[in-house]
Amino acid sequence: MHRHKHLFEQVVSFENVLAAAREALRGKRWREPGASFYADLERQVVDLQAELSGEVYRPGEYHYFRIHEPKERLVAAAPFRDRVVHHAIVRVIQPIFERRFIEDSYASRPGKGTHAAMRRASQFTRRFDYALKCDVQKYFPSIDHGVLMSLVSRVIGDDRLLVLITKVLETHHDRVRQEWSSGGDLFDVRLHKCGLPIGNLTSQFLANVYLDALDHFVKHELRVKGYLRYLDDFLLFGDDRRRLKEQGQRVKDKLASLHLCMHPDKYRLLHTRSGVDFVGFVVRRDGRIRVRAATARRYQAKFRAMRWEVGQGRLPASTLTTSVRAWVAHTKHAQSVGLRRAVLSR
Repeated sequence: MHRHKHLFEQVVSFENVLAAAREALRGKRWREPGASFYADLERQVVDLQAELSGEVYRPGEYHYFRIHEPKERLVAAAPFRDRVVHHAIVRVIQPIFERRFIEDSYASRPGKGTHAAMRRASQFTRRFDYALKCDVQKYFPSIDHGVLMSLVSRVIGDDRLLVLITKVLETHHDRVRQEWSSGGDLFDVRLHKCGLPIGNLTSQFLANVYLDALDHFVKHELRVKGYLRYLDDFLLFGDDRRRLKEQGQRVKDKLASLHLCMHPDKYRLLHTRSGVDFVGFVVRRDGRIRVRAATARRYQAKFRAMRWEVGQGRLPASTLTTSVRAWVAHTKHAQSVGLRRAVLSR
């Protein structure tokens, strides 16, 4: 495998850091902390670029907070200048990995996304009799830093860039995995940091790199023709129920080699005529597409809460209008006229 070198200079160049800053500022220019960074943009970029090129850059501390939609998650917000570094790294290395990713990986990639994933799932649902629905349990907290960096270093051969990526990784971990050496004594143990912070651009990108090994295993070793993945949620399609079960067991073994586990409650073999639930939609063999019921209920509750806040003067009406337009645009990818009327009728 060809390893790419001389990338560090591209990452830390003034032009790349400035472009990364502009990307990080998109939609955040008038809100803190982006506003402070933008107010002194040139000096901020010059100082950050000098730290990066001089290899003295040190990431700051995260601000942690919890979100509860669709389920409770701990989100890590990096200091704004660190977000610029994340963009600078991804701008250079993402095109290299894009050429290696399979076509049917849909998360955090240019030209992909949930709607493209849904359409592809709909194609496979009409083509095959069965679908094996899979989900990795606690994916982001389980990603092993050592395994991840070994996968990255197979492609990236620039030691200085690898050190910079490692600096970003070491700012956060959820747990430590212990590994005892074979033939060693009780105290001959290695500690492996695990976990990527939800919210980082680098986390989204590196999470794709981590499961790219699974993608190639399914496509090239198991030779599954109907396969697609959106982050840690993926589907295997086929016409032979027994073979799909066997392939599912081999997928579990492959995940174990990456120190990951299949979610026991989200591992199901489905008949496609009953519909396949994926990325917030239910796709059916007859071509019909519905919005997932739980997704509709969550938005209905959110819509009512926002409408009440607008009535109390706590929220500008424009915020509610923007939210409704975004949700309508999302649901229009399915047969949802009746649903939209039901949710927004008041």
